[in-house]
Amino acid sequence: MIDAKYKTLLGTLKADILKGKYASGQNFPSVRALERKYGIPRSTIGHALDELFHQGLISRRQGRGTFVTTNATSRKIGLIVPGVACTDFFQPIVSEINQLARKEDYTLLFAEVFSMDREERIHQVRELAAEFIKKRVAGVIYEPLAEPGGKEANEHILRVFNRARIPVVLIDCDIVPFPQRSEYDVVGVNDVEAGAKIAKHLIEAGARKIHFLISKLCPTTFLNRLYGAEAELIRAGKFKKGSVLYAEADDVAALKRHIKKYGRPDAFVCSNDPSAAVFKQTLEKVGLAVPKDVLLTGFADMPIAALMSPPLTTIRQERDQLGGRAFKRLLERIANPTLP
Repeated sequence: MIDAKYKTLLGTLKADILKGKYASGQNFPSVRALERKYGIPRSTIGHALDELFHQGLISRRQGRGTFVTTNATSRKIGLIVPGVACTDFFQPIVSEINQLARKEDYTLLFAEVFSMDREERIHQVRELAAEFIKKRVAGVIYEPLAEPGGKEANEHILRVFNRARIPVVLIDCDIVPFPQRSEYDVVGVNDVEAGAKIAKHLIEAGARKIHFLISKLCPTTFLNRLYGAEAELIRAGKFKKGSVLYAEADDVAALKRHIKKYGRPDAFVCSNDPSAAVFKQTLEKVGLAVPKDVLLTGFADMPIAALMSPPLTTIRQERDQLGGRAFKRLLERIANPTLP
Protein backbone atom coordinates (compact mmCIF):
# COMPACT_ATOMS: atom_id res chain seq x y z
CA MET A 1 0.00 0.00 0.00
CA ILE A 2 1.40 3.40 -0.99
CA ASP A 3 1.73 5.82 1.93
CA ALA A 4 -0.65 8.79 1.42
CA LYS A 5 1.93 11.32 2.66
CA TYR A 6 4.52 9.92 0.23
CA LYS A 7 2.09 10.07 -2.69
CA THR A 8 1.08 13.66 -1.88
CA LEU A 9 4.68 14.83 -1.42
CA LEU A 10 5.84 13.16 -4.65
CA GLY A 11 2.98 14.77 -6.61
CA THR A 12 3.73 18.21 -5.14
CA LEU A 13 7.48 18.10 -5.77
CA LYS A 14 7.03 16.73 -9.29
CA ALA A 15 4.48 19.40 -10.16
CA ASP A 16 6.78 22.15 -8.85
CA ILE A 17 9.65 20.86 -11.01
CA LEU A 18 7.55 20.53 -14.17
CA LYS A 19 6.06 23.99 -13.70
CA GLY A 20 9.57 25.46 -13.69
CA LYS A 21 9.72 26.47 -10.03
CA TYR A 22 13.30 25.19 -10.01
CA ALA A 23 15.55 26.04 -12.96
CA SER A 24 17.69 23.41 -14.66
CA GLY A 25 20.96 23.00 -12.77
CA GLN A 26 19.56 24.71 -9.68
CA ASN A 27 20.03 23.17 -6.25
CA PHE A 28 16.97 21.23 -5.10
CA PRO A 29 15.86 21.62 -1.45
CA SER A 30 17.67 19.29 0.95
CA VAL A 31 15.99 16.56 2.95
CA ARG A 32 16.28 18.75 6.05
CA ALA A 33 14.65 21.72 4.29
CA LEU A 34 11.80 19.55 3.00
CA GLU A 35 11.36 18.02 6.47
CA ARG A 36 10.95 21.48 7.99
CA LYS A 37 8.58 22.65 5.23
CA TYR A 38 6.24 19.64 5.09
CA GLY A 39 6.63 18.07 8.55
CA ILE A 40 7.04 14.62 7.00
CA PRO A 41 9.45 11.88 8.20
CA ARG A 42 12.89 11.83 6.54
CA SER A 43 12.32 8.27 5.29
CA THR A 44 9.22 9.36 3.35
CA ILE A 45 11.10 12.32 1.87
CA GLY A 46 13.97 10.01 0.91
CA HIS A 47 11.60 7.66 -0.95
CA ALA A 48 10.06 10.60 -2.83
CA LEU A 49 13.50 11.90 -3.86
CA ASP A 50 14.49 8.40 -4.98
CA GLU A 51 11.47 8.30 -7.28
CA LEU A 52 12.22 11.79 -8.68
CA PHE A 53 15.74 10.57 -9.38
CA HIS A 54 14.42 7.42 -11.08
CA GLN A 55 12.19 9.57 -13.31
CA GLY A 56 15.15 11.70 -14.34
CA LEU A 57 13.89 14.91 -12.73
CA ILE A 58 16.76 15.35 -10.28
CA SER A 59 20.40 14.29 -10.20
CA ARG A 60 22.79 13.76 -7.31
CA ARG A 61 26.36 14.94 -7.22
CA GLN A 62 28.52 13.62 -4.42
CA GLY A 63 29.56 16.37 -2.04
CA ARG A 64 27.50 18.99 -3.89
CA GLY A 65 23.87 18.03 -3.33
CA THR A 66 20.79 17.45 -5.46
CA PHE A 67 20.01 19.34 -8.67
CA VAL A 68 17.13 19.69 -11.11
CA THR A 69 18.08 18.05 -14.41
CA THR A 70 17.85 19.45 -17.92
CA ASN A 71 15.36 16.67 -18.55
CA ALA A 72 13.01 18.24 -16.01
CA THR A 73 12.59 21.30 -18.21
CA SER A 74 12.61 19.41 -21.53
CA ARG A 75 10.26 16.45 -20.91
CA LYS A 76 10.69 15.45 -24.55
CA ILE A 77 12.04 12.14 -25.80
CA GLY A 78 12.92 11.36 -29.41
CA LEU A 79 12.28 7.99 -31.06
CA ILE A 80 13.96 7.03 -34.34
CA VAL A 81 13.00 3.62 -35.76
CA PRO A 82 13.94 3.27 -39.45
CA GLY A 83 12.78 -0.35 -39.46
CA VAL A 84 9.13 0.72 -39.23
CA ALA A 85 9.22 1.35 -42.99
CA CYS A 86 10.28 -2.23 -43.70
CA THR A 87 8.52 -4.46 -41.14
CA ASP A 88 5.81 -4.45 -38.47
CA PHE A 89 8.29 -5.95 -35.96
CA PHE A 90 8.75 -2.56 -34.27
CA GLN A 91 5.09 -1.59 -33.89
CA PRO A 92 4.60 -3.16 -30.40
CA ILE A 93 7.92 -1.60 -29.32
CA VAL A 94 6.84 1.88 -30.43
CA SER A 95 3.42 1.41 -28.83
CA GLU A 96 4.93 0.43 -25.46
CA ILE A 97 7.34 3.37 -25.46
CA ASN A 98 4.49 5.73 -26.32
CA GLN A 99 2.33 4.44 -23.44
CA LEU A 100 5.18 4.73 -20.94
CA ALA A 101 6.03 8.24 -22.12
CA ARG A 102 2.47 9.37 -21.46
CA LYS A 103 2.46 7.70 -18.06
CA GLU A 104 5.66 9.52 -17.06
CA ASP A 105 4.51 12.90 -18.43
CA TYR A 106 6.86 12.95 -21.41
CA THR A 107 6.15 14.16 -24.91
CA LEU A 108 7.28 11.49 -27.37
CA LEU A 109 8.59 12.91 -30.63
CA PHE A 110 8.26 10.21 -33.28
CA ALA A 111 8.14 10.73 -37.01
CA GLU A 112 7.82 7.61 -39.15
CA VAL A 113 10.75 6.93 -41.47
CA PHE A 114 8.48 5.97 -44.33
CA SER A 115 10.64 5.71 -47.44
CA MET A 116 11.43 2.28 -48.89
CA ASP A 117 14.35 3.80 -50.78
CA ARG A 118 17.61 3.15 -48.94
CA GLU A 119 19.30 6.51 -49.50
CA GLU A 120 16.13 8.47 -48.84
CA ARG A 121 15.57 6.60 -45.56
CA ILE A 122 19.09 7.48 -44.40
CA HIS A 123 18.41 11.11 -45.32
CA GLN A 124 15.16 11.08 -43.31
CA VAL A 125 16.92 9.69 -40.24
CA ARG A 126 19.58 12.42 -40.43
CA GLU A 127 16.86 15.07 -40.67
CA LEU A 128 15.06 13.62 -37.65
CA ALA A 129 18.25 13.71 -35.59
CA ALA A 130 18.78 17.38 -36.47
CA GLU A 131 15.15 18.16 -35.63
CA PHE A 132 15.37 16.45 -32.23
CA ILE A 133 18.50 18.41 -31.34
CA LYS A 134 16.78 21.65 -32.35
CA LYS A 135 13.81 20.78 -30.12
CA ARG A 136 16.17 20.05 -27.21
CA VAL A 137 14.99 16.51 -26.42
CA ALA A 138 16.14 15.03 -23.13
CA GLY A 139 17.14 11.72 -24.73
CA VAL A 140 16.71 9.48 -27.77
CA ILE A 141 15.88 5.82 -28.39
CA TYR A 142 17.41 4.79 -31.71
CA GLU A 143 17.26 1.68 -33.87
CA PRO A 144 20.53 1.62 -35.84
CA LEU A 145 20.39 1.60 -39.62
CA ALA A 146 21.40 -1.63 -41.30
CA GLU A 147 24.05 -2.14 -43.95
CA PRO A 148 24.77 -1.18 -46.66
CA GLY A 149 25.58 2.40 -45.68
CA GLY A 150 24.36 2.01 -42.13
CA LYS A 151 27.74 2.19 -40.43
CA GLU A 152 28.59 5.68 -41.66
CA ALA A 153 25.06 6.99 -41.06
CA ASN A 154 24.93 5.58 -37.51
CA GLU A 155 28.30 7.08 -36.64
CA HIS A 156 27.18 10.50 -37.92
CA ILE A 157 23.86 10.43 -36.05
CA LEU A 158 25.38 9.34 -32.75
CA ARG A 159 28.19 11.86 -33.12
CA VAL A 160 25.77 14.80 -33.45
CA PHE A 161 23.80 13.62 -30.40
CA ASN A 162 27.03 13.32 -28.44
CA ARG A 163 27.98 16.90 -29.35
CA ALA A 164 24.57 18.07 -28.13
CA ARG A 165 25.04 16.00 -24.92
CA ILE A 166 21.84 14.09 -25.58
CA PRO A 167 21.94 10.51 -24.23
CA VAL A 168 21.02 7.69 -26.63
CA VAL A 169 19.80 4.15 -25.96
CA LEU A 170 20.05 1.73 -28.88
CA ILE A 171 17.18 -0.70 -29.39
CA ASP A 172 17.20 -4.13 -31.05
CA CYS A 173 20.91 -4.14 -31.92
CA ASP A 174 24.29 -2.54 -31.42
CA ILE A 175 26.09 -0.51 -34.08
CA VAL A 176 28.93 -3.06 -34.19
CA PRO A 177 28.75 -6.85 -34.72
CA PHE A 178 29.45 -9.46 -32.05
CA PRO A 179 31.85 -9.88 -30.28
CA GLN A 180 32.50 -6.13 -30.44
CA ARG A 181 30.61 -3.81 -28.09
CA SER A 182 29.92 -0.09 -28.51
CA GLU A 183 29.91 2.53 -25.74
CA TYR A 184 26.10 2.81 -25.83
CA ASP A 185 23.32 1.17 -23.83
CA VAL A 186 21.74 -1.54 -25.99
CA VAL A 187 18.38 -3.18 -25.33
CA GLY A 188 17.73 -6.33 -27.35
CA VAL A 189 17.65 -10.11 -27.16
CA ASN A 190 20.80 -12.23 -27.16
CA ASP A 191 20.82 -12.97 -30.88
CA VAL A 192 23.94 -15.13 -30.67
CA GLU A 193 22.25 -17.42 -28.15
CA ALA A 194 19.03 -17.39 -30.20
CA GLY A 195 20.93 -18.50 -33.30
CA ALA A 196 22.57 -21.33 -31.37
CA LYS A 197 19.17 -22.45 -30.02
CA ILE A 198 17.55 -22.63 -33.43
CA ALA A 199 20.49 -24.60 -34.85
CA LYS A 200 20.40 -27.03 -31.92
CA HIS A 201 16.67 -27.51 -32.41
CA LEU A 202 17.12 -28.36 -36.09
CA ILE A 203 19.94 -30.81 -35.33
CA GLU A 204 17.69 -32.55 -32.78
CA ALA A 205 14.93 -32.64 -35.43
CA GLY A 206 17.24 -34.65 -37.67
CA ALA A 207 18.67 -31.99 -39.98
CA ARG A 208 22.24 -32.67 -41.06
CA LYS A 209 22.74 -30.00 -43.69
CA ILE A 210 21.57 -26.63 -42.30
CA HIS A 211 21.82 -23.50 -44.45
CA PHE A 212 20.97 -19.84 -43.86
CA LEU A 213 19.16 -17.13 -45.81
CA ILE A 214 20.58 -13.64 -45.19
CA SER A 215 19.20 -10.61 -47.03
CA LYS A 216 21.41 -7.93 -48.51
CA LEU A 217 19.89 -5.39 -46.08
CA CYS A 218 21.61 -6.87 -43.08
CA PRO A 219 21.47 -5.46 -39.51
CA THR A 220 23.88 -6.79 -36.89
CA THR A 221 21.05 -8.85 -35.38
CA PHE A 222 21.03 -11.09 -38.48
CA LEU A 223 24.79 -11.53 -38.43
CA ASN A 224 24.77 -12.31 -34.70
CA ARG A 225 22.13 -15.02 -35.20
CA LEU A 226 24.24 -16.50 -37.98
CA TYR A 227 27.32 -16.35 -35.74
CA GLY A 228 25.53 -18.24 -32.94
CA ALA A 229 24.04 -20.85 -35.27
CA GLU A 230 27.36 -21.54 -36.98
CA ALA A 231 29.07 -21.88 -33.59
CA GLU A 232 26.52 -24.53 -32.59
CA LEU A 233 26.98 -26.37 -35.90
CA ILE A 234 30.76 -26.36 -35.43
CA ARG A 235 30.33 -27.69 -31.89
CA ALA A 236 28.11 -30.49 -33.22
CA GLY A 237 30.42 -31.24 -36.16
CA LYS A 238 27.72 -30.24 -38.69
CA PHE A 239 29.17 -27.06 -40.14
CA LYS A 240 29.95 -26.99 -43.87
CA LYS A 241 31.27 -24.21 -46.08
CA GLY A 242 28.85 -22.54 -48.46
CA SER A 243 26.00 -22.70 -45.94
CA VAL A 244 24.89 -19.07 -46.38
CA LEU A 245 22.66 -17.87 -49.22
CA TYR A 246 23.00 -14.07 -49.43
CA ALA A 247 19.85 -13.13 -51.34
CA GLU A 248 16.36 -11.71 -51.03
CA ALA A 249 13.69 -14.18 -49.95
CA ASP A 250 11.90 -14.09 -53.32
CA ASP A 251 15.01 -14.62 -55.47
CA VAL A 252 14.27 -17.94 -57.20
CA ALA A 253 17.33 -17.76 -59.46
CA ALA A 254 19.68 -17.27 -56.51
CA LEU A 255 18.17 -20.27 -54.71
CA LYS A 256 18.56 -22.47 -57.80
CA ARG A 257 22.22 -21.46 -58.14
CA HIS A 258 22.83 -22.13 -54.46
CA ILE A 259 21.30 -25.63 -54.58
CA LYS A 260 23.16 -26.47 -57.79
CA LYS A 261 26.48 -25.48 -56.22
CA TYR A 262 26.06 -26.83 -52.68
CA GLY A 263 23.28 -29.41 -52.95
CA ARG A 264 19.85 -29.44 -51.30
CA PRO A 265 19.89 -28.53 -47.59
CA ASP A 266 17.83 -30.38 -44.96
CA ALA A 267 16.87 -27.05 -43.38
CA PHE A 268 16.96 -23.31 -43.95
CA VAL A 269 17.20 -20.72 -41.16
CA CYS A 270 15.76 -17.35 -42.17
CA SER A 271 16.67 -14.02 -40.55
CA ASN A 272 13.10 -13.28 -39.50
CA ASP A 273 9.52 -14.52 -39.86
CA PRO A 274 8.39 -12.34 -42.82
CA SER A 275 11.36 -13.44 -44.91
CA ALA A 276 10.64 -17.07 -43.98
CA ALA A 277 7.03 -16.68 -45.18
CA VAL A 278 8.22 -15.40 -48.57
CA PHE A 279 11.05 -17.92 -48.79
CA LYS A 280 8.62 -20.81 -48.25
CA GLN A 281 6.95 -19.85 -51.53
CA THR A 282 10.35 -19.56 -53.23
CA LEU A 283 11.26 -23.08 -52.05
CA GLU A 284 7.98 -24.38 -53.48
CA LYS A 285 8.78 -22.78 -56.84
CA VAL A 286 11.91 -24.93 -57.10
CA GLY A 287 9.96 -28.05 -56.09
CA LEU A 288 10.77 -28.21 -52.35
CA ALA A 289 7.91 -28.64 -49.88
CA VAL A 290 8.06 -27.50 -46.23
CA PRO A 291 8.51 -29.53 -44.03
CA LYS A 292 8.51 -32.67 -46.20
CA ASP A 293 11.65 -31.82 -48.20
CA VAL A 294 13.21 -29.05 -46.15
CA LEU A 295 12.71 -27.65 -42.64
CA LEU A 296 12.25 -23.90 -42.25
CA THR A 297 12.65 -21.54 -39.28
CA GLY A 298 12.39 -17.81 -38.61
CA PHE A 299 12.90 -15.33 -35.76
CA ALA A 300 10.69 -13.00 -33.66
CA ASP A 301 7.39 -14.96 -33.40
CA MET A 302 5.44 -12.37 -35.36
CA PRO A 303 1.74 -12.98 -36.22
CA ILE A 304 2.60 -14.28 -39.69
CA ALA A 305 4.40 -17.27 -38.11
CA ALA A 306 1.13 -18.68 -36.73
CA LEU A 307 -0.75 -18.02 -39.98
CA MET A 308 1.62 -20.10 -42.10
CA SER A 309 0.76 -23.71 -42.94
CA PRO A 310 2.28 -25.47 -41.16
CA PRO A 311 2.93 -22.85 -38.44
CA LEU A 312 6.50 -21.59 -38.59
CA THR A 313 9.12 -22.67 -36.05
CA THR A 314 10.53 -19.43 -34.63
CA ILE A 315 12.22 -17.74 -31.66
CA ARG A 316 9.97 -15.50 -29.60
CA GLN A 317 11.05 -11.93 -28.90
CA GLU A 318 9.00 -10.09 -26.26
CA ARG A 319 8.79 -6.85 -28.17
CA ASP A 320 6.75 -4.88 -25.63
CA GLN A 321 9.38 -5.75 -23.01
CA LEU A 322 12.11 -4.44 -25.34
CA GLY A 323 10.28 -1.12 -25.56
CA GLY A 324 9.75 -0.98 -21.79
CA ARG A 325 13.38 -1.76 -20.97
CA ALA A 326 14.67 0.80 -23.47
CA PHE A 327 12.46 3.54 -22.03
CA LYS A 328 13.45 2.73 -18.45
CA ARG A 329 17.13 2.66 -19.34
CA LEU A 330 16.89 6.02 -21.11
CA LEU A 331 15.37 7.61 -17.99
CA GLU A 332 18.22 6.12 -15.93
CA ARG A 333 20.78 7.42 -18.40
CA ILE A 334 19.22 10.90 -18.40
CA ALA A 335 19.19 10.99 -14.61
CA ASN A 336 22.77 9.79 -14.35
CA PRO A 337 24.92 10.22 -17.51
CA THR A 338 27.90 8.61 -15.73
CA LEU A 339 26.25 5.18 -15.46
CA PRO A 340 28.44 2.35 -16.82
